[in-house]
Amino acid sequence: MYYYSTTGNSLYVARELQKAIPDAEIESISEALRKDKMVVNAECVGFVFPMHYFGLPIQVEEFLQKLTILESPYIFAIATCGVPYWGRPFMDAEKILKEKNCSLHASWYVRLVSNYIPYRDIAADWRINIRAWLAKGKLQRIAKAVNNREAHSTWQLLKNFCGRYHDKWLAGQKEIDNNFLCDTEKCTACGLCERICPRENIKRPAGSPVWQHHCVECLGCLHICPARAIEYGEITKGRKRYRHKAVKPVDLLRKG
Repeated sequence: MYYYSTTGNSLYVARELQKAIPDAEIESISEALRKDKMVVNAECVGFVFPMHYFGLPIQVEEFLQKLTILESPYIFAIATCGVPYWGRPFMDAEKILKEKNCSLHASWYVRLVSNYIPYRDIAADWRINIRAWLAKGKLQRIAKAVNNREAHSTWQLLKNFCGRYHDKWLAGQKEIDNNFLCDTEKCTACGLCERICPRENIKRPAGSPVWQHHCVECLGCLHICPARAIEYGEITKGRKRYRHKAVKPVDLLRKG
């Protein structure tokens, strides 16, 4: 299973499935993208990722395009999200896979917590706990389906609208990180923002982060900052930060 995670939801899902699927291995998509060759030869291949602007995260799309899939495995995908069923992540993944003569046999949404605080604040603890309980049961059902190699499809509502919205976001990628602010008086120069960035988009020439204009808007830097020195414009000020409670910060950092 390949996962993409900067606040822990997708890593948590991958770990839970790993426990329930015999001989399953998990690997970070961000780490895999740093390799010269990306090849998988397995009877079952899974992808776990959040939705970004109703579609695939930029790096997940890059990874799917670069990955060589040998043989004809059973392939499944899981999108972690705050609001399920709106979007087209599985349609876009299927399109890339078909170019490799592969198919997406099963897909699911797993509702947890959206980390996109420029839109709205993190959900209340009671809501997070309910979603976690529901997700645990759903993951058990997903693991059973994967183990039995069952086909499964799910709703992808407003596909055309969501596709246009996603494409507009992609077109403005170079401007995405213009919204990030760092309060240099709060910043402790700990370097966690630089180490969590999956695109190596953050440099710290004088200790504080400086964004390099190829951001994927995962918001990992904002949520991991222990001093809460990073904001996404003025709108995130006063809003909570998030990391899945079963995942430690060190689990999300870039290796090497």
